[in-house]
Formats: sequence, C-alpha cells, structure tokens
Amino acid sequence: MTHPSVERQHHNVTLGVLVFAGVAFALQQTMVIPALPVLQHEFDTTTAWATWLLTGFLLSASVATPLVGKLGDQYGKERLLLISLSVFFLGSVAAIFAPNIGVLIACRILQGVGAAVFPLSFSIIRDEFPREKVPVAVGAVSSVFAIGGGLGLVLSGVILDAISWRWIFGLGAVAVAAAVVLVHLFVPESPIKTPSRVDVIGGVLLSGGLVALLLSLTEGERWGWSSGRILGLFIVGTALLIAWGVAELRVPE
Repeated sequence: MTHPSVERQHHNVTLGVLVFAGVAFALQQTMVIPALPVLQHEFDTTTAWATWLLTGFLLSASVATPLVGKLGDQYGKERLLLISLSVFFLGSVAAIFAPNIGVLIACRILQGVGAAVFPLSFSIIRDEFPREKVPVAVGAVSSVFAIGGGLGLVLSGVILDAISWRWIFGLGAVAVAAAVVLVHLFVPESPIKTPSRVDVIGGVLLSGGLVALLLSLTEGERWGWSSGRILGLFIVGTALLIAWGVAELRVPE
C-alpha cells in the first residue's frame, strides 16, 4: 500500500528526508549540553537536576526506541515516524516557554520520543530500498548521530552568546516541523506490516528501574546517601531491573 496522497518517491529522496529527520533529533541531543550551566543559573537549581535535562532525554529515548519501533512494525512505519516526530515537536515548543526546571525536564522527556526516528528509518530503508543499497543507506542515517551531535554543540554556543537559551529549543522546533512535513510528503508508507505484541510490561519495568536508580543518584548528596529515601530508591530500582530481566526471558519477542 502506498502513501495515500503522493506517488512513491525514489529511494534517494526518501533517504534524504530520513537523514534530515535524524539530524533534527541529533541536534537536540547535544545542543542542551553547553547550556546546562546557563539553565542551572536561570532556574536556580542544582547541578544534578540540571543534568536531568540530558539524562531524562536519553532515558526517554532508550525506552521509546524499541517500543515505538515495534508499533511501527504493526501499524505502519511512516505513521509512527510522523507521530514520534510530532511528539518531539510538541516537546520542543513547550520547552521554549518552560517556567521552571521541572517543566523543562518534562519537555526534554517528550523530546526523547523522537529517538524512534532511527529504528523506524532503518525499517523503512529495508522495506523500500534495493537490497544492495540498504547497507549504505543505513550507514548514512547512522552517521547523523556524529554529524548532528557535533553541529549541535557549535550552534548551541553561538545561540547562547548571541541571544537566549530558549532559541535552542526554538531552532529545534523549526527543524522538527520541517521534518514532519517532509516525511508526510515524501516518505511512503511501508507495505510490510508485522503482527506482534508490544512488550508493555518490559517497558514499564525498565523505565521504572532506571528512573528510581537515576533519581537516587541525583538526590543522594542532598538527601543523604544513607537516608531511607535513597536506600529505598536503590532497592526499588534494583528490584525493578531484576524483574525486567526475568520478564524479558519469558517474552516471545
């Protein structure tokens, strides 16, 4: 089944759009790093909570990547790519207006869903490209981690020196909005769908365990490393991750 509104595009056009979408994500992965000291001062928060702007983003990306990728196999890869990029866009726009560090961290967690652009892009490439072109195309999309990440560090420094940290997310919103339009217009829906079940239990256990452990590390110095709350978070996090390991041994996929 082809995209309902356009003819099927040449695979090089599809590759160009997927690379652009990957760059839009990679930019936001690193652009916040030079801004962390500025944001810590802006919101009068601790270094540990400021680093959650990166930690929360990576945590969300780690959990969302396999789950959204699996949903793409079931319901359509182009459709889920549009959804994940749209969530990424909403997180970017909301981050521009964030009034405090908690809201900004929540926005970064939303942005992390955009990491699904990579597994979905790889699946689209496998479905759409001639077999001999697949390795090169996958390599091209993979390379944007380094290209976009390096560019993000440079752009962030320029933006911080010239205007405001809020423009970091404004630029990200513009790039993601462009990616959404391009994907809708030029990336065809894959004709291949795979009936399967999403491992919701595994996703919940993994995310819960990681959040508990990371929160204990974030607040350990302030609450006291031997305090009941910190020890409780360590125990809960460890138990959830062990339960996740046991659950993953029993799921068929």
